[in-house]
Amino acid sequence: MAWNYVNYDVTHFLLTAMYLVLGALATYAWYHRPTSNVSPIQKIFYPLMLFGVTVRAMFMCMQPFIREDDFQIPNQVNILLNTLPSFIFFSNYLIVLFIWVEMYLIFEGKSMSLVHSLPWFFKVIALIMYGIVLVLYVLDFALYPLTYSPVSVYNDLVEYIIGTFDGALFIVFAMAFLIVCICMIIKFQEHNPNFTEEKRRLVLWRVTTVSILVVVCFLIRGAITLFAVNRFNLISGKWWWFDGVYYFGFEIIPITILLFLLRANNNHDHHTYSHSTNIKKQDIVIYPATEYTHLLHN
Repeated sequence: MAWNYVNYDVTHFLLTAMYLVLGALATYAWYHRPTSNVSPIQKIFYPLMLFGVTVRAMFMCMQPFIREDDFQIPNQVNILLNTLPSFIFFSNYLIVLFIWVEMYLIFEGKSMSLVHSLPWFFKVIALIMYGIVLVLYVLDFALYPLTYSPVSVYNDLVEYIIGTFDGALFIVFAMAFLIVCICMIIKFQEHNPNFTEEKRRLVLWRVTTVSILVVVCFLIRGAITLFAVNRFNLISGKWWWFDGVYYFGFEIIPITILLFLLRANNNHDHHTYSHSTNIKKQDIVIYPATEYTHLLHN
């Protein structure tokens, strides 16, 4: 390896190491989660996250070698490896969001038939998102000849659409979390006989913390992604430090905090289930188990 771009190379190797550590944390959380009464959706939460982290680590590890021209891969492949983890992580955040929506509907006293319909909405949204992404990836390979670049660059119309779709989803998810968070905060300002004052405040703090984290990070990432669609050479080609700040600050840290909160909730709550997505509350949503179980059976 020539090391002509030392700062760029070191930054991406450090990011690779960080993602490997993040993968180890996800594996630890997955291994130590409850295993009884495991639902299909519950089974894919941590594997999805681990898969996304692994693809991201592989992408980061490859970039110094591509930049140094030690080997080449088609830009279409590099675009796929660069954008796919974002769509995978969207699924993880979507699961969290749907659990919060379910809780809100139950606390509002909505019919259980409406609550039970939420998994279908989750599946439809996920299928639409992955369907669009799959079609775009196939078109990128089918419609254009293979191109090669020292950095991942949006070269053609399909790749512009992929980047724009990625950036737009960040903004849409940020708005969705903001709306649900506001609704939850307003709802939990009220005293509920099923919650102690301490538990009610804990719910408010955790929902607010996660929502602020997601909204801020996703809005910034959405703006940067949409900017990168048009000026990606400037970001990756000139600002060697950018990927380090971007991925560490807006992806690694939020996922680490999310895993920490889920793990903390794992240690606190046991044997509480969601009727819609069938995911254990201690795995996804940070809610007190005993009060919610009591509420469901009233």
